[in-house]
Amino acid sequence: MFSTLLLMISCNEIDPVYPDEPVIDYQGFGLYISIDELGNRSLMGQLTFDFTDGDGNLGLLPLIDTNDLNVPDTVKYNFFLQLYDLQDYEYVEIPDEEGGILRYRIPYLDKQPLSGTMDLEISYPVIKYDTIYYTFFIIDRDYNRSNTDTTDVIVLSGIDLEEEN
Repeated sequence: MFSTLLLMISCNEIDPVYPDEPVIDYQGFGLYISIDELGNRSLMGQLTFDFTDGDGNLGLLPLIDTNDLNVPDTVKYNFFLQLYDLQDYEYVEIPDEEGGILRYRIPYLDKQPLSGTMDLEISYPVIKYDTIYYTFFIIDRDYNRSNTDTTDVIVLSGIDLEEEN
């Protein structure tokens, strides 16, 4: 899956005090259709959340080989989403082997204290699920895990990628 992580960090004159563990706060999720250079249309989602980290050790340096199977996911990735799908009037956690866990890398940040807003883009090359939501969390370089937050319900049904507006 194609993804992009955009980052904005706020600067204040007086540094507030935050806990050493990251804290996240869901802000919103939007859908839009992206058109590439060849005119191909794809559905994109944008997750926006605020974050703080008191000791400022959020983000990872680029890895030389992210395909090394001996490296645990918590070393290769630091942003995790769990997908839930509405099935028979109940939300069901989608297993990892069916694409239910999405993993991303927040780039290296080093500022104490750290706070800002992040935007994560999620590509939907195939619309496999109809009505979904995500839970998500981040992990800092000391392996402190943030709280887990939840998106709103996202309805993917009825989206026609062939339709011109």
